[in-house]
Amino acid sequence: MKSKHIPQRSCSVCRAKSDKQDLIRIVRSPEGRAVIDIAKKLPGRGVYICPDLDCIERAKKSGSLAHALGISIDNNFWPELEEYIKNFSVNVNLKIRSVLGLARKSGILLIGTDKIADFTHKVLVLCASDCSEGVKSFAASRENFTLDMNSEELSEVIGSRGGVQIVGLPLSSGFAKKIMSLKN
Repeated sequence: MKSKHIPQRSCSVCRAKSDKQDLIRIVRSPEGRAVIDIAKKLPGRGVYICPDLDCIERAKKSGSLAHALGISIDNNFWPELEEYIKNFSVNVNLKIRSVLGLARKSGILLIGTDKIADFTHKVLVLCASDCSEGVKSFAASRENFTLDMNSEELSEVIGSRGGVQIVGLPLSSGFAKKIMSLKN
């Protein structure tokens, strides 16, 4: 089975490559203004930027976004872009929560260090933001991410009682691949 091609783009500020859907497209409008292209389909000169406030600050200071678009950027644009990025991050967290819930329902989610350690294949490990040092140490030797949710929130997302600090997904699963694409 052939995998679907996912277009890659580079951030015009930090030059990091990412999936097109994980970046924000900014377009030079016919009026010569910078516009956020939410659907990523507006005509005109467009550039991509990471949904990261550090990249926004660098773009402001260096003028790289303005240079790439060939226009000067109005000061009113930056707060709008920062607000969009905050909402963009919220949407990523909602998608991760959804993926974890689906993985739990499908029976593929490994909950706790014992289940992860006993699994014979490579695992993507996801830690709660407030996990213990022991759990962090356990996760450090594996492909891992720290989630933007504490152990109570993680427990709620996967429908478990008590403070779940760590979960895992087989790296070969579509669930793990989706979470990795969202976190990058």
